[in-house]
Amino acid sequence: MKLPALQSKYLRNKRILLRMDTDVPVEGRKVLDDTRLRASIPTIKYLLQEECGQIVVLGHRGRPGGKTVSSLSLSTIAKHLEKLLKKELGHDFEHLDMYMAENLRFFPGEEKNDPKFVKELASNGDVYVNDAFGSSVREHASVVGLPYVLPHAAGFSLVREVEALSKVLEKPKKPVVFVLGGGKGDKALLIPKLLKKCDWLLVGGLLPKMVRSYGCEREGGMCVSAAHLTPKGEDITPDSAHNFAEIIKTAGTIVWGGPMGDIDSGFWDGTKVVGMAIGESSAYKVAGGGDTIHAINKFKLGGQFDHISMGGGAMLEFLAYGDLPGLKALRS
Repeated sequence: MKLPALQSKYLRNKRILLRMDTDVPVEGRKVLDDTRLRASIPTIKYLLQEECGQIVVLGHRGRPGGKTVSSLSLSTIAKHLEKLLKKELGHDFEHLDMYMAENLRFFPGEEKNDPKFVKELASNGDVYVNDAFGSSVREHASVVGLPYVLPHAAGFSLVREVEALSKVLEKPKKPVVFVLGGGKGDKALLIPKLLKKCDWLLVGGLLPKMVRSYGCEREGGMCVSAAHLTPKGEDITPDSAHNFAEIIKTAGTIVWGGPMGDIDSGFWDGTKVVGMAIGESSAYKVAGGGDTIHAINKFKLGGQFDHISMGGGAMLEFLAYGDLPGLKALRS
């Protein structure tokens, strides 16, 4: 997939609207995990190096429903980004060479992709840059609206995501093994599509019951292995974890999205067995999602992956459909 690249000749003295993934975990006034913010630092530094006129960072947090919710303000994110960049961010559109706008989801027009809101956003910039892979799954004004009204390009983090995940879809080393877990039911909706992209689909977390209800245990000759759960359903059984680990050993390509148990309640055993097996594999490996990244960090597996995606849901949707709304808009 070819995305429009950043070109210095279009950046000098221009106001850049930079869409970032700013929906990171925050406790009080402290950012707990800044992985998504760090992913866009190379893009920001490049824009500053090329002497753009101003960078306006666009982003969101949570689901305020088009209303101002003070606890979901981006002020804490802005302060943390200042520390990462060792640079002051302005507090309005008129000052300094970099500014972070307030949570876009405070405005009803963002999630509705309202043309009037798109026009209002666009009036603050000359060029639009999307560096928010995780948000590119949404048909929102700052994702799919702006590319139609401004010159546009993909940021470095977004390009890296697409290149890494495309390797899973384009002539991957076989067998291809997808490992899915967690408790989000929308993953189950993607399973019929994902089955066409893999040789093994290993399912843990809360998904085994959903998979059976969708009748996806066999389709097109692909093999789905739905884990057995412990009596209270808080984790996959040791036997299932061992079986998954044995299948993982045979893999040429691995995609991991979601823990095997209720890790928020401390049930890590299944996730540890499966995660360690993935980490020890010599396959091409990608992973994504907040809980998956938490597990990778907990077991110190970060250096053993070829790519860690900034968006778990976006990663799976890209693998299922080969595209995302935000990527289509950039190619418009």
